[in-house]
Amino acid sequence: MMNPVYMQNYRCLMPRWISFASGIALLIVFSFSIANAEDSPASKPKGKVVLENLDGEKNKAGQSYKIGIDAIKLKQWDNAISQLEQAVKASPQNSVYHHALGIAYMGSKQPNAGWFHFRKAVRLDPDNVTATVDFMKTWRLLDAQGVFNVGNSLKQVAQTLGKPDQVDDRETRLRLVYGFMSLNFFNGKLLSILDMRNLPENGLRAADGMAFVLPENEWVVAYRVLSAKQGNTEYVKQGETVQSWTELFSSQRFINAAQNKTAVDVMNGIRKSLEARFETVTFHVLDQSDQDVLFAWSIQQNDRHTAQQEIVRLVQGKNDIHRLAYTRKGELQEPDSLESGTEILKQAKLLSAEKLRSHLAKQQREIRQVQLLKDSRKILEKQFGLIRNKETQALQRFFSENVRDKVTLEMIEQVRPHLANLSIDELIDRVEISSRNGTVKAQLINKQGETFTTLVQTKGRWFAETVWLEDFVK
Repeated sequence: MMNPVYMQNYRCLMPRWISFASGIALLIVFSFSIANAEDSPASKPKGKVVLENLDGEKNKAGQSYKIGIDAIKLKQWDNAISQLEQAVKASPQNSVYHHALGIAYMGSKQPNAGWFHFRKAVRLDPDNVTATVDFMKTWRLLDAQGVFNVGNSLKQVAQTLGKPDQVDDRETRLRLVYGFMSLNFFNGKLLSILDMRNLPENGLRAADGMAFVLPENEWVVAYRVLSAKQGNTEYVKQGETVQSWTELFSSQRFINAAQNKTAVDVMNGIRKSLEARFETVTFHVLDQSDQDVLFAWSIQQNDRHTAQQEIVRLVQGKNDIHRLAYTRKGELQEPDSLESGTEILKQAKLLSAEKLRSHLAKQQREIRQVQLLKDSRKILEKQFGLIRNKETQALQRFFSENVRDKVTLEMIEQVRPHLANLSIDELIDRVEISSRNGTVKAQLINKQGETFTTLVQTKGRWFAETVWLEDFVK
């Protein structure tokens, strides 16, 4: 089996399906191969399903299931659906029945119904291997379409996946569960994915982690997923996605891997996997100790894959092994051309969990401040337009409820003559975000270092709690 560290980069070396429809067709082929196998759990149900020596509804369910499986093998989709619907109705808590019904619906080109029953199957029995395989194949088809990219809207994701199996709504934070996968949103945007299988009862807790800084305004978080075995965050250049990228930066944590491996062990595993998979691999160790290694590898383009270069740093923490990598696709270039990516890896530091949280909070605050500065300038420009057009009610919506009534037509009339002499960049020079007792506020500071106005965040939106127009009223 390929080393899990290397598998993280499968997206750049293996073709990704292009259309959901064609992907479903491929999924059906996989499922039928399972259903037709003599030793398949799909054709030979688990212990909870017995076809003989049963009376009443259970016997009826078992017989309907058997007929449905035979219909699937003959691709008689309508008959298969009819029989398996009867089996599910008689035994609604049976994972095997739901999985088989999902296969039948997929064969009938009803992917929404098939997706629902795959999810039902894995929720009823997380150990149902064949159901899990088909659930994950469907999930990966959707992943190939970019459904799970960080920043996607709640509406976009929900419309694609349908009604979730579970919802946890906490105002700015929302969690949607499909099968055993949790999608976590912040302010209506997808933030991360959590594979809930085999999670420890007390949750996943890191003892340490890698702190690094990517060049401002060049990289964006594109994908973030966490499971009981590893966590992975992928960054791409502005304007690119994880489905189509030229450069990729990835941060990965292999949970509890340090208990029986060193960083060198993992590096050697990666090298072995690369050499087994590709005809020609160039591999260089750049720096090495038992707990911290830096190496580079590359492959040339051929008819099966594109050319690719990667610089990797592996660091052994208290419990986990951390991986940072800078990857570039396309024609191979001189090592010096990768210097910027290499420097990012070299400068990264292993920090305790507490120090890392502080580092990330500061980094996130700085990113939010930069973005809020841009947004605030655009909003102020809109407000100038509303003032020129004397649109009082529209202007009031930018202010918190307790001060909206202060924004009057009379005030607007007095401010209008000043607009021509006002510079938005001078009025809003920088932003400082703070949080206290659960309330998040932002001060918009002008060129003179004075507070232009103060914003307060309410349900994910920013509203001015002071009326800046008052400064221009005689």
